Amino acid sequence: MLDVVIVGAGAAGIAAARRLSELGLSALLVEAKNTVGGRASTDNDTFGVPVDLGCYWFHSPQHNPLVGHADALGISYLASGQETRYARHGRWLNEAEASACEAYVAACFERIEAHVRYGQDRAAAELFEESDPSHAVFEAEFTAKQGVPPQHGSTFDFARYLWTGEDLPVVGGLGNLIARLAGDLRVSLNTPVSRVETLPESVRVGTPQGTLEARAAIVTVSTGVLQSGAIRFAPELPDWKCDAIDALPMGHCNKIALSFLRPVLGACDNWLVMPLRRSVEAVELVLKPGGHEMAVGLFNGPFGKQLAEAGVLAMVDYTLERLVEIFGNDLRKALSPVHLVADWDRDPSILGYVSAALPGRADARLDLARAVDDRLFFAGEATSSQFMGDVHGAWLSGIDAADAAARVV
Repeated sequence: MLDVVIVGAGAAGIAAARRLSELGLSALLVEAKNTVGGRASTDNDTFGVPVDLGCYWFHSPQHNPLVGHADALGISYLASGQETRYARHGRWLNEAEASACEAYVAACFERIEAHVRYGQDRAAAELFEESDPSHAVFEAEFTAKQGVPPQHGSTFDFARYLWTGEDLPVVGGLGNLIARLAGDLRVSLNTPVSRVETLPESVRVGTPQGTLEARAAIVTVSTGVLQSGAIRFAPELPDWKCDAIDALPMGHCNKIALSFLRPVLGACDNWLVMPLRRSVEAVELVLKPGGHEMAVGLFNGPFGKQLAEAGVLAMVDYTLERLVEIFGNDLRKALSPVHLVADWDRDPSILGYVSAALPGRADARLDLARAVDDRLFFAGEATSSQFMGDVHGAWLSGIDAADAAARVV
């Protein structure tokens, strides 16, 4: 009998399996997809260079153990953060305008953090009046970080995130790093889990390839998958666990990558650009990632979900329109016919991008992380109270879950 079966071979599952191996325990990763990594996924073939379909940055690098792993494995990342620029309807904001935007956004973030010290958890939007012309920038920035707009985002959840240092782009592919860290782990791919049964002395995990039995299980799938009912639990999960899952719905961030046949983006190497339009259009453009003549569009929140639902051509057209506004119509002629799309909302093994606590429900992350009957353990970015939404939050949660499981098997 296995010591531990791990449901999901994303960052949390891989970290858990590595930790169990270090402790001398047997573990098997079962993964619905045909690749490991989950939301850490790099495409190396479409453009001949690494393009991350999911997570791309090392956030809070001082607290991020994946930075050391990247150094050890030779996965390249920028030593400093990207230059951030704002464009409003195709015009670059001048230095004074950009500074005013940055100062206003910083003040909004500080107001949320101050509120947490004396107020109750509520929707972030309730703390603000929308009279300032820079408020749309704050809404877009908040939505980019949380996957949901401030009207739907918890103040406590936002403020508890430990956000230090610059975000470092992993130009060698963050998905490549996580895949390499899977190393020689035992992994069963194309193995979706449909049932997890907890018994007095073991756990049975049902898959199309048969039933696996282990002394414990670690479940690392997204809250989107848990909410979907794709995995049935027997006995049913306790009410407190179901309440926690319901309190942590998935936010949204879908992506498209375009490339160009000749230089058209100027000296914008590794720039992060926010095209300012309506506040609901929470969009980021990564220009020339790794110095390549490419643009990657990140479409966040409900707008990102709706744009992906409209189809690939709608995503291409929208991105191209924003770029043409800035660089001119000649850019259209240089567009390569090849593009790359990530629609995480319609990926059945994810069903969203990152978890976002409902207003008033930030503490649900603690309950999501709690074990059930000392047999069933949970990990993943949604269980992290400091690094929610981040690949290193998932990684650290996997280690914690493995240590907890090791104490009882």
